[in-house]
Amino acid sequence: MEPTPNGLYGAPPPENPSTNGDYRPRPTTPDNITVVKSGVVQTKDEMARREENSWDPVVRVYNRRWVMLLLFCLVSMSNAFQWIQYSVVSNVVKDFYDVSQMAVDWFSMVYMLTYIPLILPGTWLLDHSGLRLIGVLAASLNCAGAWLKYTGARPDLFPVAMGGQAVAAVAQVFILGMPAHVAATWFGAEQVSTACAIGVFGNQFGVAIGFVIPPLIVKPHEDDEVVEKGMKTMFLITALVTTFLLILILLFYKERPPRPPSRAQLEGQREKEGKSFLDSIWALTTNFNFVLLLISYGINVGSYYAIGTLLNQIVLSEYPDAEVEVGIIGLTLVLSGIMGSVVTGLWLDKTRIYRGTCITVYILSLTGMALFTGSMSLNQLWIVGAVAAFLGFFMTGYLPLGFEFAAELTYPESEGTSSGLLNASAQAFGIPFTILVGMVISNQGALYGNLILTGSLFIGSIITACIKADLRRQRAERNERKHEAEYDKLNNDGSETGGENSGSSGHPNESCVELDVKVLQRQIPNEEDE
Repeated sequence: MEPTPNGLYGAPPPENPSTNGDYRPRPTTPDNITVVKSGVVQTKDEMARREENSWDPVVRVYNRRWVMLLLFCLVSMSNAFQWIQYSVVSNVVKDFYDVSQMAVDWFSMVYMLTYIPLILPGTWLLDHSGLRLIGVLAASLNCAGAWLKYTGARPDLFPVAMGGQAVAAVAQVFILGMPAHVAATWFGAEQVSTACAIGVFGNQFGVAIGFVIPPLIVKPHEDDEVVEKGMKTMFLITALVTTFLLILILLFYKERPPRPPSRAQLEGQREKEGKSFLDSIWALTTNFNFVLLLISYGINVGSYYAIGTLLNQIVLSEYPDAEVEVGIIGLTLVLSGIMGSVVTGLWLDKTRIYRGTCITVYILSLTGMALFTGSMSLNQLWIVGAVAAFLGFFMTGYLPLGFEFAAELTYPESEGTSSGLLNASAQAFGIPFTILVGMVISNQGALYGNLILTGSLFIGSIITACIKADLRRQRAERNERKHEAEYDKLNNDGSETGGENSGSSGHPNESCVELDVKVLQRQIPNEEDE
């Protein structure tokens, strides 16, 4: 029998100098029939060995993913701490720099204002330069801002302090959009929602520390030198921590794993090849379900930003001289929110119920805001703290939920782009909410300011209920698994047929040739059909 051109029936392969003259004939067992699986050409013995070791030649998760997530969380935590550290002691900062309350509020709002014009270039940089460059850039700006704020901790250097806060705010532009991107780049389909929730957890933990530490270090005092000493101590600690984190990022932070962690990520990389950033933005802004999520997410998180910025004013308007208690209430608000973020992430990984979870969490956030509004007039701070825990659990729990729902609605667009636009929406709502509610609190009282936020969340709940569950990422994952199952079934059927035919034909490879042709025909479309 004459061999086929590819040596299928035992013809020796072409000579290869790397074999040092060992030109042994290619074995004629079925194990060496070349097949195509998931777009990769393999021999059957390679496939069997890899399946036995539970190793996919294309998709793989790495243990180092937890190190990458931890490094990101630490940088995000330090940046979030810098956001809130002025606002939680706003009365002390106001007297120390001898400025208006609105000027002090801008220490928080500069984070929101800076984000809006820089989000598109920041997202473009994330998509085109990758996680390492963004991580180094964010950590560097975060560190520089902390040292500027340490320098500006003098009564006559308010502009320097505000400049340092603005530099840290630019770092936030790169940080806020990264949780979903880090999760999708490093984690498999079964852990991506949990990883995203942990990424948000780092940011929220920084806010929690920011509510507690400043009131303990920077206390009201008539002597500016005492206040200055406290502020310099706080900012020096912040600067040293951010410097250490920058060193860790430079040494250990990686761009991406050698192989994608999930089939959806692999397919998303293929589909995004050759697609411009403007095409991606256009696809997102013309996605009606994503636009609805953009508005509802902005209302929810914008309300949270307003509460965090104005908590000192809200509580002190009803409970004077309760600066330390404000920090405890803020800590309770954020810690319960961290639990909410983790719980919603685990719930999504287990159930994949996005729309129903979004609606439920949003309605419970509305309920918590209404209860918080009512609790302020009860003259019981412990009740305010308990209600704040309920509010924080669901309001903060919506953060990773929004990121992951957006990733599902907009697949295969970049997670960094969708989460960046969500954060831009939150900042766009957060600035007017903070200004409006702050003015209302000063002129009318905390009750009316809280009612504005309650009404806004009610509108957001209605918008959330209108979003349809178009889960594109899940659909892509299911399709890929379906193709894998079909291939395995075809492979198994061909092997059984080969066992029956090998004895009758006298050619043990004949059935495998037929299987090989079927697989190749299945994987490579007919040009005429195209």
